Amino acid sequence: MLGEGLTEMGQCVMTARSGREALQLFAENPVDLVICDLGMPGMNGWDVAAAIKDLCREKQIPKPPLVLLTGWGGQQAEAETISRSGVDAVVEKPVNIERLVEIIRYMLPAPVSVSH
Repeated sequence: MLGEGLTEMGQCVMTARSGREALQLFAENPVDLVICDLGMPGMNGWDVAAAIKDLCREKQIPKPPLVLLTGWGGQQAEAETISRSGVDAVVEKPVNIERLVEIIRYMLPAPVSVSH
């Protein structure tokens, strides 16, 4: 649903059903920003973020901003985990799309256009 909402707002969105699929998409495509759920099958969002951080280091490319979505409260207090994994922002569900777009605008060097 979030992917559809961002697409409707003019963003190019790729979606994955698992952390492994997300990593494969990331390895094969240029990405400006990653939005990842914390709870996923196979590997959680912290693991995906850390793998992206490591992959960027290996490829010697800048790590894109990474937003972690969670329905589990208290994740913003995990400062050490956030720093270690490479997560740049934690957004609790239910996601307020306007707030998420505000965070994306802040993180990306180019403006994010939003049309309703």
